[in-house]
Amino acid sequence: MSGEGTVVHRSRDMDTDASAYAQDWFARLRAPDCSAADREAFERWRAADARHADAYANLEDLWNLSAELVRDDPAIAEAAREARRADTRPWLHRRWPLLATAAVLVLTGALLVTYRTAPAVPYATAAGEQRSVTLDDGSVMVLDTATALDVQYDRRTRRLTLRQGRTDFHVRKDPARPFVVSAGAAEVTATGTQFQVRLDGDAGEGTLLQGQGIVATRASAGQTPLAPGERIAVDAAGALGAVQRLSEADRASAEGWTVGQLVVKEWPLAALVAEVNRYGRTPLRLGDAAVGQVPVSGTFDPKAPESLVLALEYGWPVRAERGSDGIVLYAK
Repeated sequence: MSGEGTVVHRSRDMDTDASAYAQDWFARLRAPDCSAADREAFERWRAADARHADAYANLEDLWNLSAELVRDDPAIAEAAREARRADTRPWLHRRWPLLATAAVLVLTGALLVTYRTAPAVPYATAAGEQRSVTLDDGSVMVLDTATALDVQYDRRTRRLTLRQGRTDFHVRKDPARPFVVSAGAAEVTATGTQFQVRLDGDAGEGTLLQGQGIVATRASAGQTPLAPGERIAVDAAGALGAVQRLSEADRASAEGWTVGQLVVKEWPLAALVAEVNRYGRTPLRLGDAAVGQVPVSGTFDPKAPESLVLALEYGWPVRAERGSDGIVLYAK
């Protein structure tokens, strides 16, 4: 394209030709001497073929991405300046300064985005603590007691790694960036949904409460979709268990812990004690095997084990011995 706004004709295949002309027009429209006649000619060119419009739209997207990279990341801005200073083609800067800048920014940004990995941000809770966190994209996670996970977002994926514990996720919908939670050998992927992931040692489970989710493992090439109200376990070796449908009690339990309630129905006392002890207050122990089999139902505060013990003494065949090192439970 010359300074008078005419187009330099090129002998190319159609797609390459559209891309080349799009670059010429992009630079010309941003030149100080661009005239109304130039803009009218550009509109005629863009309307003449869908490939013209697509090529120009792609170039605009790249330019906007470059501008965003430079604005958000000083390292990319400095790299772009260095690349421009290192360019030894004065004719390019003289005839098409904007195009040269776009090319440098896009190249620099693409390379840095491709090879740079954003640092992971760690989150954790202590024993007995729960924490709600709103992430950069508007998604919300609730960390249960003694939970640790890392959050690592980039332009293509929202990736979280659960190290231990349990987390509830309310995911903001973004189909272009799947929300992936790794836990041991398992990966749970969702777009917009509510789900929970738990990791005990190397074994874990995923529970879907709303929306859509997929569970996969590194030990298998297959994927298992989950429907709302379903749960699946993953063992330490990465083997997937059978999909289980949540009962009303299971769902109440899954929703209850996020607001500080332990909801159980016909749980063996041994399982209830193990869950309460995760919160690390007054430790509970079983004094005999029989008491561990006592079925318990109700809603309790896991951070108040003394209140739980009082309820057990009055409502179940359980007696308690209190000592300086915790509370021991026996069958009556």
